[in-house]
Amino acid sequence: MPWLDVIGNDIHYTDSGRGQPVVLLHGHASTAACWEPIIRDLERDFRVLAYDTYDHGWSSNSPRQGPLVDRVAELEQFIDSLGLENPVIVGQSMGGMTALRWAVRHPGGAPALVVCGMGWPLVVPPPGQPGLPEKFEVFSSLDDDERIWLGVGNSFTERWIAENPKDFARYVRVRSTATAIEAARHPRSLEESQGEFLSADPRDVEWFQRGLESITSPLVVLIGDGERPRIRRGAEHVAATVPGARLLVVEDAGHNAYFQRQDILVEAIRSTVAPTRGR
Repeated sequence: MPWLDVIGNDIHYTDSGRGQPVVLLHGHASTAACWEPIIRDLERDFRVLAYDTYDHGWSSNSPRQGPLVDRVAELEQFIDSLGLENPVIVGQSMGGMTALRWAVRHPGGAPALVVCGMGWPLVVPPPGQPGLPEKFEVFSSLDDDERIWLGVGNSFTERWIAENPKDFARYVRVRSTATAIEAARHPRSLEESQGEFLSADPRDVEWFQRGLESITSPLVVLIGDGERPRIRRGAEHVAATVPGARLLVVEDAGHNAYFQRQDILVEAIRSTVAPTRGR
């Protein structure tokens, strides 16, 4: 069970397979373990790494009163500490925030980027569209009764849950670690760890817009057709802004489309990486 000190946090990660490195970034209140069935498929062709960001999974908790480590800085040190060269970056939800922020800082640094269940902007309308700033809320996922289970709200479709009750129960169980429960009972600031991504400051919005326009890595944005409206709007904007990006909308899927249709995600990763191999 590998561990790594990343900017003062004790970070748990998994590392399997051989070849081109692929780094998987989980979402809020989730864990690297949720990637397990996808890892099993990808590790036949790639070296696949997934880590629990702090306050999640088996990694350590941050101080309740902060300060919080920037999650892009965490990803950068994770990559550097393991000597990963030209990693493919795949992020789900909050992990998608991190992936996009990393890409803005490293416009051509990945042979492929796949962002699932996330878009930008979330707190203001896309540039040129009308509307007012609106805070992006992240609510506790703890169950109301025992406060030990981290639920998923409406992130899966009801049909998928009915057809996959065992997978759904496993998904909730593996998320519900002591670290994640502590963080859900004492919520930290997502804005502090994701910086300009959740800022309504016009200077931050302009900077990030220009950053998206500068990305040269191949990008796929994957969302379910039942995605939350604000995230879908942002996903459409990212796909329209990043040169050559592709928007992939999965039918009959919610926020966790990456898990509901693992086959589509894995194919998206493989097809996006394939043209860059050998360059």
